[in-house]
Amino acid sequence: MQKCKGTPQEPLILSNDDNKSLKKLLSDVDSEFIEYIHKLGLHVKHIGITKNMQNSSTTIITLRTTCFKVDFNDFFVKIAPLK
Repeated sequence: MQKCKGTPQEPLILSNDDNKSLKKLLSDVDSEFIEYIHKLGLHVKHIGITKNMQNSSTTIITLRTTCFKVDFNDFFVKIAPLK
């Protein structure tokens, strides 16, 4: 792994009032986070198949390679892509 270099772009700032872990905080605001990364180049492909009355589906989520700067403390998390 190597260090990413670049200038932080427009950040996503999330309030962390309950001192949650980063994983828990992102899962609580998943739609806001998904909308944010969608603007950065997120692609979603969904395939649904019904065969012999059995349903199956696959969802493929692809995010272009991007480095992020993440500031995380007791009060907020700030996530900014680097360019």
